Amino acid sequence: MSQLKGFANVVYPTKDLAASVAAWKTVLGEDPAFQGDDIAVFTGNGVEVGLSSAPWVDHPLVFWKVDDIEQAHRDLVAKGARPMVEVADGSLAELGSATVTNGDPETGIVTVPGGKLAVLKTADGSLLALNQEVPMEWGS
Repeated sequence: MSQLKGFANVVYPTKDLAASVAAWKTVLGEDPAFQGDDIAVFTGNGVEVGLSSAPWVDHPLVFWKVDDIEQAHRDLVAKGARPMVEVADGSLAELGSATVTNGDPETGIVTVPGGKLAVLKTADGSLLALNQEVPMEWGS
């Protein structure tokens, strides 16, 4: 049975985040729900669209929702997918081909506020991304 539960979001690459945010604000008539140094996310009707200037986002990338990212990752690897990792120049490389600079060095899974993310390359060379929501821990 598939671990993929549905679309989480799609992220589009941009070379100029500020210009892209301005363009999308004009089209959608609203500000992004979240904006960081290299990403902005717009939400509406249960759909999230991200814009990213991160070097590893070099084409549109669909993130799939999963309940257990580690298990989904293992299942996809068992089916021939290859884990991708972020490397020193900010791009993606296959796990084992370069030093991991962000994420788990064994899997490439990255923990971010509110979630865990992973990118894998399928047998046909397409990128498939996973997103597991994780409750935020406020304060300590």
